[in-house]
Amino acid sequence: MLNKERLLEMNIQKILKKYPSLIEIFKKHGMHCNECFFSEKVNLREALESSRLSSKEIVEEIIKYLKSNY
Repeated sequence: MLNKERLLEMNIQKILKKYPSLIEIFKKHGMHCNECFFSEKVNLREALESSRLSSKEIVEEIIKYLKSNY
């Protein structure tokens, strides 16, 4: 299972390839990573920082979702 730090360092496209249903959480927070060219080159931390979103809240939501669905 992923921990917070490992998840934050993962490439966005790798995350979505491994866990495609996470796109719904991203969209809920206004992140359209599946449509973004830069998602091939950035990790989750960088994407959250550039979007000015709370990494703590979103990462906790992702981890909770993964624990209950994978």
